[in-house]
Amino acid sequence: MQLRGTRRAVTFALVAAIAATGCGGSSSKSSASTAAANGGSATGWTQKYKGTSLSYIGEATINTSVLKELVPQFTAATGIGVKIEEAPYDQVLQKTTLDATSKSGAYDVISLPYEFLGAYAEKKWIAPVDDFLSSAKVPGFDSTDLIPALWTASSKWAGKTYGMPSNSAVMMMFYRKDLFSDASEQAAFKAKYNYDLASPKTWQQYRDMAEFFNRPAGAKLAGQTLTDAFAGVAMAGKRHVATVLEWMDYAWTKGGGIFDKDGNLIVNSPQSIDSLNYELGLTKFAQAGFTSATWDETTAALQKGTAALSITWGDTAGAMEDTKASAVVGKMGYASIPVDKDGDTPIAHLGSWTHVISATSKKKEAGQLFMAWAASKDVQKQLGAKGGLPATTSSFKDPELLKSLPYWVQELTSLSQAKNRPRLPEWGGISDSLQLQVSNVLSGQADAKTALDAAQADITKLFAGHLPAKAT
Repeated sequence: MQLRGTRRAVTFALVAAIAATGCGGSSSKSSASTAAANGGSATGWTQKYKGTSLSYIGEATINTSVLKELVPQFTAATGIGVKIEEAPYDQVLQKTTLDATSKSGAYDVISLPYEFLGAYAEKKWIAPVDDFLSSAKVPGFDSTDLIPALWTASSKWAGKTYGMPSNSAVMMMFYRKDLFSDASEQAAFKAKYNYDLASPKTWQQYRDMAEFFNRPAGAKLAGQTLTDAFAGVAMAGKRHVATVLEWMDYAWTKGGGIFDKDGNLIVNSPQSIDSLNYELGLTKFAQAGFTSATWDETTAALQKGTAALSITWGDTAGAMEDTKASAVVGKMGYASIPVDKDGDTPIAHLGSWTHVISATSKKKEAGQLFMAWAASKDVQKQLGAKGGLPATTSSFKDPELLKSLPYWVQELTSLSQAKNRPRLPEWGGISDSLQLQVSNVLSGQADAKTALDAAQADITKLFAGHLPAKAT
């Protein structure tokens, strides 16, 4: 889900104190001699795999970049080296598919988008980790600390566990709170729309505010003359999975989407069509070039301070607060995704990735140890402090992180509202069809009903007329 924002997010002063504790969280109470006799160390970390070198691939995001920075801690504790390769979303899938089909064994540990978990598991490209979890004794690792929604979506398939969540990406609403609190903008908005300017709670309010803040170069914004155009909303419109996932936010909250709760295909339902028409209506307030934009360009527009609103990924919030690269430090607000009507329950699009072990790896045990280390309490806290998104409840409730990260409370709130997209083996085909049809509508090449009728037909064919009993 693709570099979301900068590769280096804001680093806070507390990082040094956190890092000073070393890796692994808690220490073993065993003596050095006892630990050595068991192939371990005085800190409780096993040395059984010392000298092993693991190959890892993950999406080029802040999470992967921070993990790469922290790897020397793992190596110091276990003697295991880890070579981390960072790649865009599409390339992670292409490279790992090629590795699996060729059985080349190029990767030991993979950070995989959760929607592909079913496909990789069904094809036996990844190995279950249930035996490891039942016997693992890793300092600082507690599987009950992992956020429950992530376990279900990111790791479980057909009664087996295939990995551990590698991040907790979830979509939420970003808005320019400095502009929303400006007295002149509040007065102008109230005069035009007859209600108060505040963080939008419904899609109608979101549309009104996108329209209101959309300004040409030369116009005034919060008392300043704009040298460049200012967009009411930053959006993704390219033929890319980013555009599909954003549409699903509008669709879910309006009662549409891909499947209903019973597994029926509803791509061309009235609610789905309505949601796509709503999104199309927003495009007149979008940033220039949005039809070529994915989440990278959306993040860039927000970070540069050239857009007022966006429905985007929470793992880019660190980029907004990056004092070295962002023009909106301290100016961005974070809130739940709007709903269709007052009183509706908010829905947040889950976008987590999961660490899995390649079935062709000859170093599965060492790879499993690395996964558990990455999910351990101390490492997860360091990940959060350096701008990434952890997968543990304790990290989101940590007092130091809560005090330092302005988006922290909203991240956990959105995770509590999370809904996952289909994890079926057919997801690749579903996504491809929707990428074409949704982008065609947003670029003016097709109307919403025609496009979603075509997508419904294409996706039906993927299942040969037999839809899954439950589209999870």
